[in-house]
Amino acid sequence: MHRSGTRLSLALTLQAAAWLFVTFASASIAPASAQEKPSAEELRTIEFGKEIFKNKAQCQYCHKWDGGGDQGYGGNALSLRKTQLTPEQLAEVIRCGRPTTGMPYHDEHAYTDKRCYDYTRADLGKDMPPRAVESLQKREVDAVVKYLFARVVGHGPATYDDCVDFWGKETKQCDPMKPK
Repeated sequence: MHRSGTRLSLALTLQAAAWLFVTFASASIAPASAQEKPSAEELRTIEFGKEIFKNKAQCQYCHKWDGGGDQGYGGNALSLRKTQLTPEQLAEVIRCGRPTTGMPYHDEHAYTDKRCYDYTRADLGKDMPPRAVESLQKREVDAVVKYLFARVVGHGPATYDDCVDFWGKETKQCDPMKPK
């Protein structure tokens, strides 16, 4: 009798664990629309990141306003809309640039020690990435990453609404994208 009671107890425990697993697993993959909307502070950070992307860091010159990438000053800039990088990896690329490419580094101390890909300037030699026109502070890099993941990364082709969000309503830049 003791064994059957233990089996029943084990079966009930496993059933409860399976139910909890399914409940929490399905909650974590809920669509973005079902998740909480960003707080006012998060929205300010996203807007701050957009302004850095647009003006201070001048990311739009190579990656284009929509993050779609293309030919630019630095060569063939990758699409940020299609990137598979994690937020941490993207922040590292912004801080450290990409050796052997036109992607500049924005950390004023990049390659002075081993903080960037475990390399120094001496290690890279002619493969050193270019220095960005403007250095960015950690909070600025974090804001750009938040902006990109909120509005660009994984969002598919840019829309008219994306264009208006970037340039504002008072521009003709978005006219070719206007829905008919």
